[in-house]
Amino acid sequence: MITILFFFLLPLFPQHVKSSSDSCTPQQIHIALSDAFTSAPTSNNTIKAIFHTIEECSSAYISLKTSQGSQKITAKAVNSFQATYSSGDYSTYVHIFDFPQLDYSQTYEYYCYGTDDTSLAKAQGPFEFYLPSPNYAGQETKVVMFADMDVTDQGMTTVNRLIDLAENNFTDISAFIHVGDIAYNLERMAGTRGDKYMRTVQDFTAVMPYMITAGNHETEANFSNFNMRFKMPNFDQSQNHYYSYNIGNMHFTSFNLDLIIEYPNLEKYMLNWLKQDLQQANSNRENQPWIIVYTHRPFYCSRPRDASCASNSEKFSDFEALLVKYGVDLVVSGHVHFYERMLPIKKGKITAFQVHLDDDNFNEIVNPQSPIYVLQGMAGHRDDEADPEDAYEGKAWTVKVSKAYSYLAVSSQNNTHLLVEDFQSSDGGLVDYFYVIKSDEETYTRLAYENIDELNRRLASNGYQLRNSLLTLLFVCLYIFV
Repeated sequence: MITILFFFLLPLFPQHVKSSSDSCTPQQIHIALSDAFTSAPTSNNTIKAIFHTIEECSSAYISLKTSQGSQKITAKAVNSFQATYSSGDYSTYVHIFDFPQLDYSQTYEYYCYGTDDTSLAKAQGPFEFYLPSPNYAGQETKVVMFADMDVTDQGMTTVNRLIDLAENNFTDISAFIHVGDIAYNLERMAGTRGDKYMRTVQDFTAVMPYMITAGNHETEANFSNFNMRFKMPNFDQSQNHYYSYNIGNMHFTSFNLDLIIEYPNLEKYMLNWLKQDLQQANSNRENQPWIIVYTHRPFYCSRPRDASCASNSEKFSDFEALLVKYGVDLVVSGHVHFYERMLPIKKGKITAFQVHLDDDNFNEIVNPQSPIYVLQGMAGHRDDEADPEDAYEGKAWTVKVSKAYSYLAVSSQNNTHLLVEDFQSSDGGLVDYFYVIKSDEETYTRLAYENIDELNRRLASNGYQLRNSLLTLLFVCLYIFV
């Protein structure tokens, strides 16, 4: 494990101003998977829980109910955070709790208390959460992924759907994963925009592990507001900028490309860490056969005149090379506010895979030779209205584009089938779906490598071609049962 130390100059903080109104009532409660879910655990802590109070409230605690009874958990740390933004001064106290080793695949209940003075205590809860397992025992494992979301009218379409999922399906979903751009922006309105966001989403973050990565809207003041609020696995080593963990038979890897944009000299360190992580994950396919990467900036997308779609694959080519070398199965990103699903791509070219002859929507991608990229930037935020008529046509590698507010569900059905579904936030309707299949059976039709090359020549000469042309070319080029 390579440790990166980030040293930043801190602003001069204003004097903290106290309030006597509900000053020790816990708020902005959220949980995340902790170090026990990593491939090389540094502790047996299974859950990290965090809440805020207005004053220090040093006797705050959490009461966790287990099969052995109630357990009082005191804070690992109480951090005072103060900052001065262009919009004003901000201060808060952040209480950080480690839940010790708990039995996996079980449901637990907890209350949050801002003080141990029973005459003043205002408990928040009960909150009930399901603890998934980092080990695979034949169970289906599902996570929900989304990016680019706030709590304006636009974002609340997805927020309300996520609350419903957390209330009614919390034992079926192992985590919610927010792939950057949180609240637009956390530090705005003197930091209160972040507070409002976290209070609003508490209905799902307090009961569902909320895993995050930074986007370009988290970069303010060296990511300080973002890092104050969230603590992902191995935070002390990575400050949320890179980490990985296992759930069931899936290995998740997160890294922050916006850190590299802000501090290019750190690229070699992140590449070294990513190489070690993916190399280890690839050698552990027997236990976690699926490797899923998420990072806010997309490697590939097709939106016309979008700088990210035009240049990111070249800008981050060293990162892409590692994704290909170690057989990453799925890459999920945000930033561009559309849903787009692509065929397997390597160095800007489509690579070989297998399909059924009649699968004209590419709903089963069999034995792909490079990662499948999904853009999911449609959770919803201010100044970005959903508009089905606004969907662009896409390039030859594009299978589906949508401008509907939506979220992604990724489910490992077993060790050979990974199901990826995009659902419309407003009514839960299916936008798109596909399986990634690992198969030795000769029941699929194979695309010949030389015909993929022909497709890529057309891609290079006329990237934004009609989907019908793509389908015609693909099916003319099929070898049946080869």
